[in-house]
Amino acid sequence: MKLLLKRKIALVIGMTLLGLNYSHAQNLLNMDGWTIGQGSTGVFGRNGTEIENIREWGEGPNGKRVILWKSQPDGLANEDGGWNTNPIAIDHTKMYRFTVWMKKTNSTNGVSYFGCDYVADLDNSPHANPYFWNGKLPELNKWYLLVGYIHGSGDDTQVHMGGIYDGVTGIKVLNCTDFKFFVGTTSTYHRTYLYYDPNVNDRQYFYAPRVDVVNGNEPSVESLLGIPGAGSGNAYFAGKVGIQTPNPGNYELAVNGKIRAKEVKVEAGWSDFVFEKGYPLLPLPEVESFIEKNKHLPDVPSDAEVKKNGVNLGVVHSKLLQKIEELTLYIIELNKTVQQQQKEINHLKKK
Repeated sequence: MKLLLKRKIALVIGMTLLGLNYSHAQNLLNMDGWTIGQGSTGVFGRNGTEIENIREWGEGPNGKRVILWKSQPDGLANEDGGWNTNPIAIDHTKMYRFTVWMKKTNSTNGVSYFGCDYVADLDNSPHANPYFWNGKLPELNKWYLLVGYIHGSGDDTQVHMGGIYDGVTGIKVLNCTDFKFFVGTTSTYHRTYLYYDPNVNDRQYFYAPRVDVVNGNEPSVESLLGIPGAGSGNAYFAGKVGIQTPNPGNYELAVNGKIRAKEVKVEAGWSDFVFEKGYPLLPLPEVESFIEKNKHLPDVPSDAEVKKNGVNLGVVHSKLLQKIEELTLYIIELNKTVQQQQKEINHLKKK
């Protein structure tokens, strides 16, 4: 009986602590009004007309069926969707994180905005119209997580922590501007829009807006991204990956910067065909003529080609080996010639 009572007490305490911890991590935005419909709802006041702000079922960032806020321009190229929330009560001494998912489709017309209000720049300069970010998302038809920070009034940091994260790879692809509260500020707003889009076929989608107190109990950016393996273990991506570049182009992995590794393995063909019978080894005079005319070896890319297109490591290493093997054949032939000449010299000496 005593053991059962102790277990019940432990369970109640555990649930209470869990509840307290969860309450600290709760979204400060009341999402009760995030339901199917159009126009303003709950704490979200529409930006633009009723028909430019639709809430409907759709596919969210992680492929699940969720309710999305859809902006659909009316062609007048002014306010084209999004929201301003009701005032959010804050403690100006604390740090807050603002987030929202965003996706644009059809065209890059218009400008996307993600911001707040009643804040200063990190150098304490007043800011009348503060946006964590505004511009065009890196790619169409792709979800991005936008993350902005407002620092406490007593925080003297000059480091901007916010950013825009690729919803497929979890990589930070753009930076956002951080702000700080004035002493005495008691509220702010979560606001995000599409503006100045004349294309009635465009759509911009918003999902899962949040405001969290940054105190260690808030969900991590990795957990908001919801990418399996993000931050630890193995990560698997179905799409292309760009590091320090929003456009991987035709490459599965594109890196705009330096790479350091202890080993790089390239799987490619090799050049031992040089030693096959019948290999067309160029006569040395032809090689000399080619070099004089082109300033590089045959079958090897020129300096101009490398500067323009880079090099394929597998192909270039194979070509270099090909030239080494060709050089070996030239040396073997040269040695045969030297030996033959030495025989002839020795024969002449005997006469």
